[in-house]
Amino acid sequence: MERDDDAPTIDERGPGAPIRASEKRYTIGGQIGRGGVGEVLDARDEQIGRDVAVKRLKNRLPDELAVQRFLREAQIQGRLQHPAIPPVHELGRDSEGLPFFVMKKLTGTTLAQILHGGKREPQHTRQRLLRAFADVCLAIEFAHVRGVIHRDIKPANIMLGAFGEVYVLDWGIAKVLGESELADVVDRRHPTAIGAIVGTPKYMSPEQVEGADDLDARADVYSLGYVLDEILEADPDIPPELARVAEQATAIDRAARIATARELGERVQRYLDGDRDLELRRSLARGHLQNARRAFDADDRRTAMREAGRAIALDPQLAGAAELLGRLMIEPPREMPPEVQAAIAKHDIDTNTRQAKAGARLYIAYFAFIPFLIGYRGGSWFVILFAGVALGNIAYLIYRARIQRETSKWFLAVRNAVAVALVAHCFSPILLAPCVALLITSSTLFSAVHKTARSVVGLVLFMLAGVFVPWIGELAGWWAPTISHTSDAVCLVSPVVGVPGWIRYAGVAFFIAFAIAASASLAHTMHNAARKVRAQLELQAWQLRQLMA
Repeated sequence: MERDDDAPTIDERGPGAPIRASEKRYTIGGQIGRGGVGEVLDARDEQIGRDVAVKRLKNRLPDELAVQRFLREAQIQGRLQHPAIPPVHELGRDSEGLPFFVMKKLTGTTLAQILHGGKREPQHTRQRLLRAFADVCLAIEFAHVRGVIHRDIKPANIMLGAFGEVYVLDWGIAKVLGESELADVVDRRHPTAIGAIVGTPKYMSPEQVEGADDLDARADVYSLGYVLDEILEADPDIPPELARVAEQATAIDRAARIATARELGERVQRYLDGDRDLELRRSLARGHLQNARRAFDADDRRTAMREAGRAIALDPQLAGAAELLGRLMIEPPREMPPEVQAAIAKHDIDTNTRQAKAGARLYIAYFAFIPFLIGYRGGSWFVILFAGVALGNIAYLIYRARIQRETSKWFLAVRNAVAVALVAHCFSPILLAPCVALLITSSTLFSAVHKTARSVVGLVLFMLAGVFVPWIGELAGWWAPTISHTSDAVCLVSPVVGVPGWIRYAGVAFFIAFAIAASASLAHTMHNAARKVRAQLELQAWQLRQLMA
């Protein structure tokens, strides 16, 4: 091959600059990543026609120690020929004599990005991550068998590809058993501290933190156990078998730790294959059931439900768990949970809103009485008062429906009592007023305004006042009586005069029909609401029975 003496050299460090160590084989693109002493560049292998990654030193004037470390990393990674370890295609030097090595270009997402970086996709299920973890364990075991300890296993150094590939990255601080360590190169800008203690502190075993000279494969097992723990904590309901595996892999005493990466990976794989530690699950289920019973006795329903559910999930046949869960579903708590109280309050507001709309329509019927009041002997002012009360009640109910929140129940009771009193004064206290009071009382109690017995008694007293105060006024002589009696009859005398008798009869008939229809509508609405609630309760009970079966 003829050398191109005019081709740019590695000095230019720009996109498109070739590395001349292997003639003009590699065309360099942009930077993919960088570490403490090196950088990884996107490149094109022009000889074979494939995309690759080129790693080279960042510093153009490195010391010999940095060069030795760089070469050592390439040699260690190159000798580990495993599908989960990126292969090294070539190791060489550029025109300045600085080393570089070419490796497979990787595409994917690191486990750190999935667990902590917000890049978890639907395909990144716990099962998928556990399978990848088992593959990582085998790759690390492959290195251990060949005398290499990674020493920096962490989620950022584990990559998952889009087609099921799994890679273990960054072998720059790996230890080769039987070979002397190079002197340390310190670069504080790199997250992997390099010094007397090498690795990432969060994932390092105790002996690695202490800088032990007799470091062995169990240091990597500890790091793998910590990674497994993070995978498990990313989802709720941690399987007890895997929780125990992670605990044993991260034992402080390395003598008590899981001995090899292969054993760690195989135990995870056995779980994925459906192997379950039934005795462990039964033991844990009994513990959760005891916790649930204590919480139930303390009226801590949230904890009791959670613990009882975990007990059943671990051991569906555990005696007492289903019974306790049934009691939790059926028996009301001594104190209503805040979330339930908030839901009930919202339901009350919705009910009041619907009731206000219905009440507004009900008061429109008051205008049907106005034609019969035209001849009222007290003057037209009474007609205006009657219509004003009806309009005021309608406006108030529309306002209450629009703001969608509870309003003063006593203000509502006073207005309703005034409306009943006007009807009592016009058509006698014992003719139509009791029916009006009954409708108003029933419809008001159907809403959620009056929640206590005292409030209900107060409403009843206001309605009674609306009926009997006009009667008392008649007996006291404050206005003309509407009731008179003889030895054999009781006469009802309305202050409405000048209206033909048939119109009066028609008005009374209209009101009676309206009262019956309104009562039927109210009863039907109440029945449907109660039936709906009952259906929901029965459905929940049926679903619970199916769950417990």
